[in-house]
Amino acid sequence: MGAFDRFWKKGNLLKKTIVIDNTFYEKLKEIAKTKYQTSTNQLINGCIEELLRTKNVNIYAKPKGELSEQHSLVIREELFDGLEQMRDEYNLSIYKLVNIAIKNALEEMEK
Repeated sequence: MGAFDRFWKKGNLLKKTIVIDNTFYEKLKEIAKTKYQTSTNQLINGCIEELLRTKNVNIYAKPKGELSEQHSLVIREELFDGLEQMRDEYNLSIYKLVNIAIKNALEEMEK
């Protein structure tokens, strides 16, 4: 791996409003603040990219009382295109796929 391979190449970005479970979003904010030199938005893009790579779509039960809020995100166009394909393949909404992607990444990090 070269020194610059860890960065995304320039590409089209889309502004999207996505509903994210508060617990997940707060954990990502904390990670961006304390562990990595990045933004919450970039972490979400990374979560989506990993979901598209692994196709690890595990439906989870939302905890009782869990709130979700809309967040304005900048998502890489190729990642959003991949989410649309997965939406059609798995018959799940984009927002559910994004939440699954975040949950998977958080669980992986805790291992």
